[in-house]
Amino acid sequence: MIARPGGGYRALAGAVLATSLLVFTVFAAEGAALASASGLWLPPTSARQAERFWTPQRMREAKPLEVKRPRGGANSASRSTAAEARRGAPHRVPAAVPRLTLEASHFEQVSDPTAPEFRVNGAIFISFGIFGYARCSGTAVHSGNQSIVFTAAHCINSGGRYGHWFHEEWVFVPAYRYGQRPFGVFPARWLDTTKQWRRSGSENFDVGAAVVGPNDRGETLGDAVGGDGIAWNQKARQTFDVHGYPAEEPFDGETQRVCKGMPFIGHDPDSFLFPGPLNLAVPCGVTGGASGGGWTIDGNTLNSVTNYGYFDDESPDFGAYFGKEVARLYGRAAKVR
Repeated sequence: MIARPGGGYRALAGAVLATSLLVFTVFAAEGAALASASGLWLPPTSARQAERFWTPQRMREAKPLEVKRPRGGANSASRSTAAEARRGAPHRVPAAVPRLTLEASHFEQVSDPTAPEFRVNGAIFISFGIFGYARCSGTAVHSGNQSIVFTAAHCINSGGRYGHWFHEEWVFVPAYRYGQRPFGVFPARWLDTTKQWRRSGSENFDVGAAVVGPNDRGETLGDAVGGDGIAWNQKARQTFDVHGYPAEEPFDGETQRVCKGMPFIGHDPDSFLFPGPLNLAVPCGVTGGASGGGWTIDGNTLNSVTNYGYFDDESPDFGAYFGKEVARLYGRAAKVR
């Protein structure tokens, strides 16, 4: 979550953690990770290794990942992505598992995160070595490789020309609840963001994607939990279900939450100051840890992710508009094998 100045919201570790995370990434070795124009390739990590590292205690200790920024061989679906993106045409990739119709209410606890309509949502955990552990939220998305997770870009890279990758022990835990991992742990194999996020850090492009390896049972993410559909170049005025794992008060990050039936209420005026399509606002009061949580339309189609809020006067939740650059990101991720 990008926390805005002037609000009561603070990360549990405050500015010290945020500064430490960035300082650490400046000096930390990238190890065997290989950055390229088409994302960051990570050294192989088995799910068993990841599960040994991410104990329930470490997952509970993970703090929301904030990036404080100043104001001012694919299947038929993935093969068509590049062409659709170039034309700027509305496009949807269908979901792998149908989801239930959700009634409208506020950011309520999901009673059973393993249910088919909720298991695609999960918590993301990242290690920063001696500086501790961080967390975000994410959503499994249907694709030919059955292994894509969408989240916020700032849960993967700090953004801008001198941004740094957040990749150590990066894992996705679908249906996480109180340290439980009912479908296992899925370690990242490849990470990427919209290219504009890494060029300018524009919050209008704060969208990232991961391709994850199998769990300890050898299942792909799609085999284990299915995947939401994804849509881009849709009209801004939609009704969204907002998912995530908020970890700041009054939440604790241990349960999945959902704001059901949230209407589009406009754009942040600051969005006009940054390049890219204008962001989206919905009346859902999230907190840190919910960054990257999916916004779905029509029950099972991903159409935004949580980026930031001001957290001073029950701020709306702001998310990125899914346009042609998100289509290109999805296309790159779908080609990873």
